[in-house]
Amino acid sequence: MKNRMAALLTTICLAASAAGLTGCGSQASAKETSGMNAVCYAIAPTANSQGLNMSSPLVQDTIYDTILDYGYISVVVVDGDPELAAADSYDIDSQYKKASKEKLKTDARAKATNLIAYMESQVANDAQVDYLEGLRMAVRSLSSLEGYDSRTIVVIGTGLSTQGTLNFQNNLLSVEPEAVLDQLEEKNEIPDFTGITVVWQQMGDVASPQQELSQTQRKRLQEIWGGIVERGGGTFVYNDIMANPVDTEAAYPPVDTVELPAETPVEFDEELLGTADESLLQEPVMLTEEQVSFVPDQAAYLDEEEAVTTIRPIADYLIENDQITILLAGTTAGDENNDYSMTLSQERADAVRDTLIHLGVEESRIVTVGLGSSDPWHVYGAGYEGSIASGNRKVVLLDASSDTAKAILSK
Repeated sequence: MKNRMAALLTTICLAASAAGLTGCGSQASAKETSGMNAVCYAIAPTANSQGLNMSSPLVQDTIYDTILDYGYISVVVVDGDPELAAADSYDIDSQYKKASKEKLKTDARAKATNLIAYMESQVANDAQVDYLEGLRMAVRSLSSLEGYDSRTIVVIGTGLSTQGTLNFQNNLLSVEPEAVLDQLEEKNEIPDFTGITVVWQQMGDVASPQQELSQTQRKRLQEIWGGIVERGGGTFVYNDIMANPVDTEAAYPPVDTVELPAETPVEFDEELLGTADESLLQEPVMLTEEQVSFVPDQAAYLDEEEAVTTIRPIADYLIENDQITILLAGTTAGDENNDYSMTLSQERADAVRDTLIHLGVEESRIVTVGLGSSDPWHVYGAGYEGSIASGNRKVVLLDASSDTAKAILSK
């Protein structure tokens, strides 16, 4: 857990450095280490999105450092009709700059706290969301400024537009990103990001009723937005900062959902699973929600035919290699184990076992266990929504003679 948090903080600091910002626990203030910064926060407090994380170092530190450095900050609220909600220079009269460093820091901290509270209070006014228009407005809020050493746009939102030129309801995530970018360029729809760094937080962090994006779809979304910024002459930085685990669905106008293209199921063939002489089942094979989906809070398959299609190659492999005994370990999302999560994870492992038996694998060769959220592959802090949480819901297939399987069964 400590290693994971350290890696996350390193990512945040690298992004802030790339944007010309300090923060991240720097011992020196922005005033002592850099020139003045101009920052626009493009926030999307809309439905179908997880809670916007205004407590992240990317937000907290950059606002504080920009204010301490007498910089400029604007805020654009991104919805169906984006608007400039705030814009202010934090320069002060020269006579006040002679105050003690502690006084200046205290004042900067108070102003930062007030601004963050204001950003947290913002709510979408229009249904739908148009990130491209929001970015265009953010660029305009910075482009006419003079005397600033860096210009940065911090975007906080899913990136999944449902309105405007870049409407992802048009099945754009099934198209190669370069083709999308070429079309936007032909229509002169790419803003001029010259001299601007765009740092994006919470891209793809959708919430119900919007269907979750697969890792492939998240990557395409990132490539599209990164390509837009780079083709516009700017620098793009992606931050994998986690959302706030709060329900935002009821507070905002409804936003249409984006129908996502179906992903090709993972095929478990001989090359993946190994042979009798060299079994790759010494390493875990993850049957995640993308391969085998269950009805929420149940051990019944969401699509039994699709689940059987995915599991059949595993059964064929096990029938051919009848010397292997396997362990099926069920897991759940969330970080706290209770009787419910342990029982549900056990029942889902049993469901996969029953399918293997139905397909011809001997029952005596299959051991099942429910681990809840205590499995060795669990990613902590992911909550119950989003792709990371989805990856925590799985049935893991292991050779029962492997060291990992033995360690699990010994507990």
